Formats: sequence, structure tokens, C-alpha cells
Amino acid sequence: MRGWKIITDSHDYEELGFRCGIEIHQQLDTSSKLFCECSTEPGEHPDAEVERELRPVPSEMGEVDRAAQFEFLKDKWFRYNVFNGSSCLVELDEEPPHPVDDEAFETALETTLLLNCEVPDEIHFMRKTVIDGSNTAGFQRTAVVGLEGSIETEEGEVGIEGVQLEEDSAGIHSKEKSAGVYDLDRLGVPLLEIGTDASIQSPSHAKEVAEKIGMLLRSTGKVKRGLGTIRQDVNVSIEDGARVEIKGFQELEQMDELVRREVERQKSLVSLAGDLEGSVASGVEEVTDTFEDTDSEIFQRILESEGIVLGFKLSGLEGRMNEDLCEGLHLGKELSSYAEAQGVNGIIHSDEDLERYGLEEEFEELEDELDKEEDEVVCIVAEKEEVTRNAAEAVSKRAERLLDGVPEETRTADGVVTRYARPLPGEARMYPETDIPPIGVDEERIDEVEVPETLEEKEERYTEEVGEELAEQVINAGRTEIFETLMEGTGIAERTAANIATNVLGRLEAEDVPVENLSAGRIAEAADLLSEGDIGKEQMEELLAEAASKPGEAVEELAEQFETAGASEVREAIEEVIEEKQEMVEEQGEHAKGALMGLVMERVENAEGSTVAEILEEELKERLE
Repeated sequence: MRGWKIITDSHDYEELGFRCGIEIHQQLDTSSKLFCECSTEPGEHPDAEVERELRPVPSEMGEVDRAAQFEFLKDKWFRYNVFNGSSCLVELDEEPPHPVDDEAFETALETTLLLNCEVPDEIHFMRKTVIDGSNTAGFQRTAVVGLEGSIETEEGEVGIEGVQLEEDSAGIHSKEKSAGVYDLDRLGVPLLEIGTDASIQSPSHAKEVAEKIGMLLRSTGKVKRGLGTIRQDVNVSIEDGARVEIKGFQELEQMDELVRREVERQKSLVSLAGDLEGSVASGVEEVTDTFEDTDSEIFQRILESEGIVLGFKLSGLEGRMNEDLCEGLHLGKELSSYAEAQGVNGIIHSDEDLERYGLEEEFEELEDELDKEEDEVVCIVAEKEEVTRNAAEAVSKRAERLLDGVPEETRTADGVVTRYARPLPGEARMYPETDIPPIGVDEERIDEVEVPETLEEKEERYTEEVGEELAEQVINAGRTEIFETLMEGTGIAERTAANIATNVLGRLEAEDVPVENLSAGRIAEAADLLSEGDIGKEQMEELLAEAASKPGEAVEELAEQFETAGASEVREAIEEVIEEKQEMVEEQGEHAKGALMGLVMERVENAEGSTVAEILEEELKERLE
């Protein structure tokens, strides 16, 4: 990269005019979807499928959203997998939405208050135009439930611009050039969207803010966990750059690196703009004839399927297409992503290793045909005619905009680098939802909301009870409900409760035991048996494994096979062993305890180890006096 230093701290970002805000999208763990009574759990196998085509409609202002128009021009059709129990006529857009789910609405209000937001007097649902196939209706229903909140971070206060309750989109099953396949079991799952203002000060600060919001969401105890249940959109710009929205980032641990590389990308594009002069892109020309006798199998297949090849030149970029804009993204790949967004595999250019394509001779001909000059790079795009013309035009226009630096756009995360997806949506994508009446929220309704204790507050409290390490483990494992149930409803020790909630259940999970079948109450029943001495600590894990595998059977009945030997039975076995090993006892004294312990445990297999040790110590002491 030319003329830029690697930035290392928040002061550097301030000098760059760095601005960043994030949007967190979190699925709620409710029993029903937002607008129907279907389950929010994923379906196993599709029971039917339907096909649809979608088109944009004007907003209430009479304008068509540019992002929706971009998707429409791809001329795609969509297939939807239907799952009985997890989708219905509402998801198929064949039936109006049902009343808003009470559990989801209550959780939205709890979260809004946790984020110190103001709740509007009336909640109005809107339709947000989305025609990429992820919504059968061509729009997503969303409502603002909170405004103008804030959270505290180590680098200062960050504003919360809004909290929205909305329906999740359909899950991507597969995507093809002319079609998309989606699963309807995810469509309609309640989703909270939380957006911050642009006061985030650095990449590490962005990660901290995302972690803080995630912690507050988990504090409700009503959010789904696991891959795909939470997604982050990141908005990034620098003073000489432009606002870029990065969609669907899931790897929170790498958010700081994603933001850092986006800043580097924008810096490099600004620097490149300063190096370029005059027009960059030439006109697009058809050059199919040059490839009629090609030995390239890829191009042979394209031409056999009535495809075409288009070529154009980019001035001032020879030798620069392989330069990194940021680590993992060079200029050629950046331009190629605009072609890919139109449905082709990308571009091929003269800065590449043409030998791997088998196109050295063809490019030599193209250089003459297109009158290539010294500082120019030759590019080609090949596919079916319409998509090829759209792709070549998109790359050519983007190359011309290199003179302007950084364009505003929506990009998607590909690891910790990004690629072009579509234009930024505008205000024209929103219009009123006429099928859902407004929901009134007065002061009395707000006062009834029980704002939960945050996980940070819980961890402080747990630390006093079981120590910092175990407290952190309970929080990170997401098992606060289990831990508190064991603490309040059983007679076991605090540290034992924490150990069961973390280590014991963690081991069972690692062994693929279905621990999701173990409710807090069911685990507490097993803990009661432990505290009463009916089972030992060694048998607790086995009992929980049985209870998880046999959710329909009573815990107490399952425990019968694990009942511990009584003290009298243990004492009788100890006396017998000591009599048999009298000579060892006389020779070794108390040092014989280890060997004797093993012999006793062999005779009384269901004995509690601590019970055996205690009684053995008593008997040995008495014999040796």
C-alpha cells in the first residue's frame, strides 16, 4: 500500500475521521413465531416446496428502492422448502399475519429497557422491501420498540439509536446463478435488531460494544444460542472514504480484524484515487471471435452454450491489479466481486497468470484488437449474453469510480475481508404494514415489565458465592437458570451446584448426551437425591446421562440403579477386610489405608467414596490404639 502507515491505536483512528456503528440481529427463543403459532425450532426434512418470482413495488412516496431494483434486475426465481410444524400459510404469504407473539413482544420491551431506551406510545409495524428471495412476500415486517438509549463501555458511552422487533428471513438452502433455494422454517422467527450510533472509536471498541450488547441480550434468558442465531452488520467509514455496510458477520471474535481491514481497504482506495488521472474504463466490446478456436475448456463450454465474451481496458492499472487493498483482498478481486454480484464467476485480466487459464495467445490478440497502451490492463467477462453485459458494465462503472475513492455500498463478510453485494438501500424501501394494528404502550404497561438482572451483575454475585473462576464458567456456559435452581431448591453445596452446571453438563455434552432434555427442575431432582445421600457424587453424572436419554421416565426411578450402599453395609465390609488383612494393618499402620480402600470399594461397588474413607479411618484408628 502506498503512502499509508499501519494504524495501531484509537488516536490514529481519530485522525482518520473513523466512524463506526453496528447492528446486532438476535433470534429470540420463543415457543412460537412472531406472526403465527408455528414452532421456532428448525425442521428436519421439507414436506413440500413452492416456487415464486418477486418484483419491487414503490414506497408510499412513489419511489422504488435502489437495492430492491438491483436484485430484481438479476431476473431470478426462488424455490421455498416448506416444513410442517415450522411453517404455514403465513410464511407462504397466503394468509395475513396473526397477532404479534406476546412472549417476543415482552422480551423486546425488556431488552429496550436494559438498553436505557425510550419506548414509543404506539408501536407500528412497517414493511421493509426485500426481494433477494429471503422473504416470500417481498418485504420484511419490522417495528421500532425503542429509541435513544445508551450503554457504558470502557471507552465511554455509546448511543443506541433504536431497537426493532422483526421477523427473521428464510434460511439460505442453496444459491444458483438463476435461482435461489430457501428454507421457510426460519422465516418469521422473532428477531431483535439493535443499532448503535457512530460513536464507536476503534475496531477493538466495536468488538467490545458487540460483546456488551450480546451480554445484555443473553441476560433476558430468551435468546437462541448457536451458529446463525446472532448476526452483526457493521457500518464503517473514514473521513476521505464513504459509509460501507458490512452484512451478516457472525464471528464476533474477529470483528476487530474485519473493521481494521475495511479501514485499510478504504485508505488504499483513497490513495489509489490520488494516483489515477483521466478516464479509467474504456468502452465494452464483444470479443467472442477471438476465442472461437480456444483450447480453454472453460471458454469452450461457455461458447457451446451460446455465451459471449466481452472485453474492455482499464487505464492506469497495469501492474496494479494484484496490489493488496488490505490483507487478503487485491484490486483485481475487488473489481471481480462486482461481476460476481451479477451472476458470473468473475473477470480475467492481463495482470493475472494467464498460463493457468490457457489464454496467453488469446490475450496477445486482445491487446492488438483493443489497442492496449502501456499503462492499461485488459479485462474479459464471459457467460450468457445478458448476464455478461450486465457484469461487464458493472465492473467498468466501478473501475471508473476508482477516481472518486470509496463508493457507498453494501458488502458481505468473507472471513475477515469483504466483497461487494449491492448498493446501499435508501428510504424508499419502507412503507406501512396495513395487516397489523398499532400496539399501545402506556406507562402502566412499562412499569409491569420486569427488567432482568444482567449477566455482569450475576457474575459479581456468583463470584462471592463460588469464586471468580466457577462464576465465569457458569456465565459462559449459559446455565445461570440451572445454577440458581440448584442453589435455591436443593441442599447441595454452592460449589457442587456450579460444578454440575458447568463441568458435569459440559462433559455430557461433549459425549453427545442430549442435555437439552435436562430442564433445571429435572437436574434439581437428581441433586436432591445427591444431597440426601441416595446417590454419590460419582453416580450423579451417570444419573443425569440416563435422565437425558430417557426424558419420559422419573428421575427418582432412574436413580434406583445408582443407590449408594448404606453406612452399615460399608462398615461391615471394612471390618471384614481389616480382619483378613490384619497382618498388613499391623505392619503398615495408617499407611495401609490406600490398599484397604481399594479392597472395600471392590466389595461394595455402589459405595460413596467419601463414606468409605471416613468409616475406614475410624476403624483403623480404633484397631491401632
